[in-house]
Amino acid sequence: MKRMIAVCLIAATALVVDSIPAQQSISQHPGLAPYTPTRIEWLATVLQADLRTEAIADDGYLLQITYSDPETILIYVRYLPTVKREVMNVTIDGARRVIAITVRSYGWDSWVKVKEDIQMQRR
Repeated sequence: MKRMIAVCLIAATALVVDSIPAQQSISQHPGLAPYTPTRIEWLATVLQADLRTEAIADDGYLLQITYSDPETILIYVRYLPTVKREVMNVTIDGARRVIAITVRSYGWDSWVKVKEDIQMQRR
């Protein structure tokens, strides 16, 4: 019985040792290098994932979220002359509300500002 346990321990150790070089080579891949985003990068990414709208074909506008400086979230909107303005305005207003709620939930409402860049796009 002791011999069986010893053989199992040796086999388990061999498996662990054999996997170490593979793990090291994987962790050296540039795509796996650690990266910690700034707060504004994180917020812009979360908001972009939640709010991005590309309704050019249907409603004539697109809305994206980015940041313009270390404390400012930017609502970026481009629209066609044929835009369904009421729909676009509702979407922009909804984005403002979601941004305010999200910023407040992180406790960052004391420093985050929101700006808008809304322009007609010529075809």
